[in-house]
Amino acid sequence: MNIEQKIEDEILPKLTQETCKLLNLKKKDLSELNWQTGESNLDTDFSNLAKKCCESAFKKINEIKELSLKIDITDLKLKFKYKKKNINKKIELKTSKTNTLPGGTKRTLDINQWTICCKRSKKIDEFELKYGRYYLGMKVTDRDLLQDRSPRPQLNFQNFQDPTESPKKEKREETPDWIPHYANAAINRVLNPKDYSWQDDLIKKIIKEVLKNPKKFKDI
Repeated sequence: MNIEQKIEDEILPKLTQETCKLLNLKKKDLSELNWQTGESNLDTDFSNLAKKCCESAFKKINEIKELSLKIDITDLKLKFKYKKKNINKKIELKTSKTNTLPGGTKRTLDINQWTICCKRSKKIDEFELKYGRYYLGMKVTDRDLLQDRSPRPQLNFQNFQDPTESPKKEKREETPDWIPHYANAAINRVLNPKDYSWQDDLIKKIIKEVLKNPKKFKDI
């Protein structure tokens, strides 16, 4: 048995779904978590609750006697052990008060990473959980703004899977080159103005400078 392949193809998708299911049943526990101290967002309590749910989920789905699992936080850092072999995996945890979640930077981004998202509220009945591969939630549009560091595409909570849905296991190739994407999006924002950003004025200024002296830029 190829244990690494079995974990990747079967165990990890099912473990993510079952963990999400259990978290979705923990509305009271979620309402009692400490989410923020001052201006700092703290997901430690959520990670600990997710860890407990993940441990329970593993006991439920695991059918391999020699396979064990140790979990560290934050996020869920999974340390599988099969006989003398160690296999490290991860389930990313995301939380937000709206349908828009902050994404990871492109430099460290794995778009096929299994992810559990929690849309939270102070009200006990307004916590909602979804899951799926990271790319399902990626919100890439033709109006994206330029960024001051590595590209960080936002996530849309609604695009992830409900806990009752079977895992979509298909992997996706890496996202397109971000530089042409942001260049085209910037031009589109200027040609089809809707929501204003100071970046639109910057792009207009650049375009005007190029048009004034196109020969100056011909070798760029």
